Amino acid sequence: MTTTELAKAVLAAHGVQDATGDDVQSIALGIQHSLKNNEGRGIERSGEANPARWQLAARDDLERPK
Repeated sequence: MTTTELAKAVLAAHGVQDATGDDVQSIALGIQHSLKNNEGRGIERSGEANPARWQLAARDDLERPK
């Protein structure tokens, strides 16, 4: 999913139906920063497409604490 798709899903899960484009973009930006900060720890970018698509990492791909 892209961060915009994730933001729309979050809003829908909370019953928000009247969000503006700016609202969606603001939430998507926060999600994007969180995903980038946690990349490699259960979250991975899927391919090289733009906008980036994200997915849960396979259990075997998770970084082990050192």
